[in-house]
Amino acid sequence: MTPEQVARLKARSYALLGAGIAVLVIAYQYATTLPKEGVIEAWVPLMFVGIALVLFIIAGLIWRKAGRLKVEPVKADLSGPQGKAVIGLTLIGFIAMVGSYFVERLVPNDEILGLLLSTGLLVIMAICFIFAARIARKIQRNASTTGVAKE
Repeated sequence: MTPEQVARLKARSYALLGAGIAVLVIAYQYATTLPKEGVIEAWVPLMFVGIALVLFIIAGLIWRKAGRLKVEPVKADLSGPQGKAVIGLTLIGFIAMVGSYFVERLVPNDEILGLLLSTGLLVIMAICFIFAARIARKIQRNASTTGVAKE
């Protein structure tokens, strides 16, 4: 396998790990929130926990497969201007994600405004993460083709 393919495998394992954590958060929300009508059945949060465990197992298997390959992935140098853009976009994305969590405390009584703020912040987060990933991938491709990657 090429170093770029190994990097893709590791990126997939990170994505599955993140998805597993997100599903665990969903399970926690279902387990601790009372619906307006009736009671949540016990199998709903357990189903989400099961999905999260499957995602964790698949991520571990992919990580193990990538680790067994003796090809070292190319490490991108983030000290240049594009690297600083990646770091900045990632930081803005995390700030937007944390902000969407605190929207309920900032706007407790207005449901529509809170919904719009939370949705807007999550869209900003997704856009920042997507652009940061694309720029980082471009940096990594340039480093792998030119062989100028820092160890």
